Amino acid sequence: MAHSQVLIALLFGKKLNTDKMEFGLMLSPTLSNLTNMDCKPRLGLGIALYFNIKLSQNFFFHPELSPKAVFGAKDITPYATGTPSVDGIYLNNTDASVQRTIKGMSMPLLMRYRIKGLLFAELGPQADLMFQPKDIFKTKIDGNPISYTTKIKDDVALFDIGVSAGLEYKLKKDKGMGISVRYYYGLTDVITNLSGSQKNTAWYFNVSIPIGVGSQKQQ
Repeated sequence: MAHSQVLIALLFGKKLNTDKMEFGLMLSPTLSNLTNMDCKPRLGLGIALYFNIKLSQNFFFHPELSPKAVFGAKDITPYATGTPSVDGIYLNNTDASVQRTIKGMSMPLLMRYRIKGLLFAELGPQADLMFQPKDIFKTKIDGNPISYTTKIKDDVALFDIGVSAGLEYKLKKDKGMGISVRYYYGLTDVITNLSGSQKNTAWYFNVSIPIGVGSQKQQ
């Protein structure tokens, strides 16, 4: 799906960019995490298509669609799987840890405000569809890495709703590349088999690339 998204951007980017609208591709190195769990952020790479629609000189509507969003965490303490051979390896092993990976499809719907010049603030809701969640158990035996993967579909919510906020700086006036930092905080309890409330959080470090703008200027 991500490959198809890149192809769509390249084929139709020129036609979708107008005086009032910018269309492009966004690359998003992401640090995802889960609240109320003993874990650390997991690094991943997201890809999205975006529109930046000019409402006035200072206000913009900025929707995105990412078929390759990153969720989860790493360095989770191993838990009992119910399989004796697996539990014998990973439980009570100080070198063992679990990485939780969750693929997602995200749709942020952001409003952007020009603070000054090429600096913008953004804020808005984000809806996420989460799928293919899995836990990867990792350790080493006699210096050799070993891993065990288990699917956790029944333990993870399918949908998540949250809020995103960030700052973007355009590297060039009008429809130039941009760099931004954004924070996402989920409002949904996404881990259903644990007590308390575990929510998605993420830091995004985005690079936005308008598609077809250069050819428009040449014409």
